[in-house]
Amino acid sequence: MPERAPSRRALAATITALVAASVMLGGAATLGWAQLAVQVPLHGIVPVRVDGSAVLPVLGPLAVLALAAVAAALATAGWARGLLGALLLAAAVPPIVAVLRVADGRWLTGAAIAAAQLPARSVPLGSAVLFAGPALAAGGALLLATAGVALGVRGHRMPRLGRRYQAPTARSGGDVPPEGRFWERMDAGEDPTASGHPR
Repeated sequence: MPERAPSRRALAATITALVAASVMLGGAATLGWAQLAVQVPLHGIVPVRVDGSAVLPVLGPLAVLALAAVAAALATAGWARGLLGALLLAAAVPPIVAVLRVADGRWLTGAAIAAAQLPARSVPLGSAVLFAGPALAAGGALLLATAGVALGVRGHRMPRLGRRYQAPTARSGGDVPPEGRFWERMDAGEDPTASGHPR
């Protein structure tokens, strides 16, 4: 029993991390990552702002994955939680790599120009990193990885949501008390409250 309270807190912390990761990754997808000045043929110098979803298209799907992982973490147990943790760890890699590469101005400029679909002869004159987007992506990825480690290491100890709502026959491994057969009769389509049925 003393073990259950820390396990519940660990599950709550993991769920909170996943929700926060989803919000941060979704925000990183909509915020600008770079501001460029580009010499475009026949248009002169054009300012171009590139969002995170253009630089790293996987950000949006990762935000959805983090939210879906909340339901999966609550519904699964045992080895399934370990598998979910490994999936979250793998999912955290692309945004972390992208954020690390933001420091390379040439990579960011190339990714921004490709994402903006500018004409082939466009010439970048300068670029500036907008740090809010990459910072949110880094934070969301780290929270995703943290949740993955928690589920992989301690997931088997965390309680599973819905266990208290299972039929008594599913919760107990031994003899079923008479009141436990209430669920069996309901599953069979009978009305256990009707007269003539033992209670």
